[in-house]
Amino acid sequence: MKKKWFINLFLCFTRITGWIPLLLFFKPKVYRAKKRLPKSCIIVSNHKSLMDFALYLLVFPVRTIRFLMSEALYNNGKILSFILNSWGGIKVERDDRDFSFVSEVLEILDDGGTVGIFPEARLPINGKPWPFTTSTAFIAMHCDKPIVPVYTNGKYGITKRTGVVVGEEFYLTDYMKEGLSTEDQLAHLTEILRERVFSLEEELR
Repeated sequence: MKKKWFINLFLCFTRITGWIPLLLFFKPKVYRAKKRLPKSCIIVSNHKSLMDFALYLLVFPVRTIRFLMSEALYNNGKILSFILNSWGGIKVERDDRDFSFVSEVLEILDDGGTVGIFPEARLPINGKPWPFTTSTAFIAMHCDKPIVPVYTNGKYGITKRTGVVVGEEFYLTDYMKEGLSTEDQLAHLTEILRERVFSLEEELR
């Protein structure tokens, strides 16, 4: 596992040096169901932009969140790969059906950490979101950690203001149905998860 002290130090440096530019760029208006996150949890959000990660540095300023990040980002050079690793990124090979990242996620959660996931795994095309992948539901079935749904409207830029809703935590396993196959169970839980995230859009409106 990556060194926690170095990740915390690098994230702290990023927040301090980037705080004012990020604040001016996002100008976030944040609505929270609760003031504090659970000690260890899975943050699940819709995915509007590559800037989503930077946004959550502001929304959760004192929490180290280990985000799942696609291999496409890591393939943009050694310098960017170093930065992503220093931020605590967890590399995910999306198209190879390689689930080796799950063990790292579970280890972080078992150690009391927080993991951030964008289950759409890709940026929207023409504003249309992608279906959620089942990996988040799979992780939730193998750990006893709450999920915190988050929704952002993706309005990023100097002349715009970003809206964010942080929902109330819940346990996805509470929605499991008896008699379903593993595949059907994952599909069912993934749909529940998607509904919980996108229901926050109405609250933001």
